[in-house]
Amino acid sequence: MDISESMDPSKPKRTVVRYVFNLLLAGLAAVVPVVGTIWLLTLIYKLLLKVGDEITGKVFQFLNSLRGEEGLLNPWAMNFPGADFVRFLLPVLLLLLVGFALANRPGERILSWFNSMVQRVPILGVIYSTLAQFVDALKGLGGEKKFQGVAYVEYPSPGSRLIGFITGNYYDVQTGRGVTSIFIPTSPNPMTGFVVVVDDDKVFKSAMSLDEASKMILSAGLVAPASFGQDVMGGKVHTTPVQESSPGT
Repeated sequence: MDISESMDPSKPKRTVVRYVFNLLLAGLAAVVPVVGTIWLLTLIYKLLLKVGDEITGKVFQFLNSLRGEEGLLNPWAMNFPGADFVRFLLPVLLLLLVGFALANRPGERILSWFNSMVQRVPILGVIYSTLAQFVDALKGLGGEKKFQGVAYVEYPSPGSRLIGFITGNYYDVQTGRGVTSIFIPTSPNPMTGFVVVVDDDKVFKSAMSLDEASKMILSAGLVAPASFGQDVMGGKVHTTPVQESSPGT
């Protein structure tokens, strides 16, 4: 070792600074998810509470107008203990009633008619349909229409791979081959991306689970799957080609 390097007084300082910086990152990694979750729940609560305030305010304003607001010593208002919780529940109950109405055939027809009318309006129709598709995608994440697995697509050069979620597999009568549709999300915002249709023999299933792939995309690759650090099949994490589908699948 060079004597000049060992005598360098800046090295211990750098070590201490790096150690403190790593502690700071560890604290952030532990606190940010908790704070973010609390912030999101608080935001939703305040939004619903504000809607409840508007509803109760208009109702009591109407009732007081029937009594004659002029000269009222005790106008009706929602100021009893637990009033905030009631105002919070009102929009929730309203959403439940809307959902119950739309669960029946007349409600579905009304919603379909409303959707068709709004989508005909320039600009507004595009925004409305985009938001509607986004909500439908969120609803389908926990249902039958969910991703079938994680796959690799070789791009942009040999040896480089994109992470994607398998959304379907079918037989292309035009090419006479089985193909797989894959959603390629962008990082760190997985709500945007693009869909590619790839021949089955060009797609490789990954050993990652959906949760592991999602975490890796959200963290821009900083959070690697746990299986990557394990000795899988001879020291490497191998992938398995997607089986070619038969006609009619």
